[in-house]
Amino acid sequence: MSYVGRFAPSPTGPLHLGSLVTAIGSFLHARQAGGEWLVRIEDIDPPRELAGAAADILRTLESLGLEWDRSVLYQSSRQDVYRETAERLLTAGQAFRCDCSRSTVRAANDATPGRYLGTCRDKRLKGLHTAIRLRVAEPSTICFVDGLQGAQATHLDGTTGDYIVLRRDGLPAYHLAVVLDDVAQGVTTIVRGVDLLDSTAAHIYLQRTLGVPTPAYWHLPIIVNAQGQKLSKQTGAPAVYASKSGVALRALELLGLTVPADLRAEPPRSLWQWAQAHWQIESLRDRRAVTEPRKE
Repeated sequence: MSYVGRFAPSPTGPLHLGSLVTAIGSFLHARQAGGEWLVRIEDIDPPRELAGAAADILRTLESLGLEWDRSVLYQSSRQDVYRETAERLLTAGQAFRCDCSRSTVRAANDATPGRYLGTCRDKRLKGLHTAIRLRVAEPSTICFVDGLQGAQATHLDGTTGDYIVLRRDGLPAYHLAVVLDDVAQGVTTIVRGVDLLDSTAAHIYLQRTLGVPTPAYWHLPIIVNAQGQKLSKQTGAPAVYASKSGVALRALELLGLTVPADLRAEPPRSLWQWAQAHWQIESLRDRRAVTEPRKE
């Protein structure tokens, strides 16, 4: 099977260095494999999205020479697919409707916050203002080997329980949308941040339920600041743009590469060509975080 990778940002703001490092890592891994690299905009949560952010992200990637191989897929264009799949799971008895609020779920289970205890499993609820939850078998241990983080085993019934695939407001949950989009795009390999490692078991469980292939997973270390906080909009990570001096060099250094002195003034496209020949993703094995060096 031919390699197909992807970068799938949410348009909640411009790219920062942490998200750019993930984009470059997924790009280089795809190019080294002689495969395709796709870009998908995960715009399924309008209240959290920033106007113009999607276009800004794409403009930044393009100006840095990170060129994708197919048309950009926008999740907002696939709402019907998500809803139809959730309804199909419901009809097959693999999912059920739930009217529990987040506060109700939290109050019911102090020991494992966020774990759903099956309150509505047998209620046979109807109505538009209910969420749809996937039934998680008991016991349900999901085992897989991550390319960088090694062997993983998650007891899904003991961590999340039955999880939401369609929200009460009719919008798809992240787990459902990402699995269906990876199938639609033929994604074979997912290179993303280790902060999403805990979501992988839920994705694999849904893939198995739907009878679709499971991609290979490689979870890169996240980039943290001097205080150990993940670079994000919430921790004040500044936006990165192609016009900012040295941004490509900094990203490559955070991926474990030292660019030779005679190449450091070259444009990003030339740096990617050099990096394709020299980067070894295995150099990041077992690493959960990389600290951004303090700028002098």
